[in-house]
Amino acid sequence: MKLTKWMLSTGVLIIGLTAYMPAFSQGSMETHKEEIELTRATLKVQKKQIIAKNINLSPTERDKLCAVHRAHQANTDAVANQRVKVITDYADTLKNGSLTNEKAMDMLNEWLSYERMRLITKQSYVKKFQEVLPSLKVVRFFQIENKLEAIINMELAKQIPLMR
Repeated sequence: MKLTKWMLSTGVLIIGLTAYMPAFSQGSMETHKEEIELTRATLKVQKKQIIAKNINLSPTERDKLCAVHRAHQANTDAVANQRVKVITDYADTLKNGSLTNEKAMDMLNEWLSYERMRLITKQSYVKKFQEVLPSLKVVRFFQIENKLEAIINMELAKQIPLMR
């Protein structure tokens, strides 16, 4: 129950932050680099707080987790750049009125590539997390991460229009 309340209150913050995501305003990823980094930094702080509050870590576990989590976050950010690129490209395409069947399929393929890389990245870190945490805590970590992603994805879905 505590997790649900915490996720809900944090979800409000995350939803507020996603309003500043550059994808919703039109323009290239490079144009909004500062906004992207600011949003990511804020979300990272919130994510750490959620993890700390909802996974009972010993001081030793916390220290070991920190290094693995930093590497995981760096790889996750690199993969997420592909998602931001697809979304900003889509926004630019809508702004310019230059959507073609070919461009639509290119964007779909880029999105599917992002989804594959996201899953591969998650899978590659399960064993690394298991080296520093018991399996129950690893699963809980990924549950929390998935819930946060769901909140962000819900907000993205509300704000990104369907192709016409």
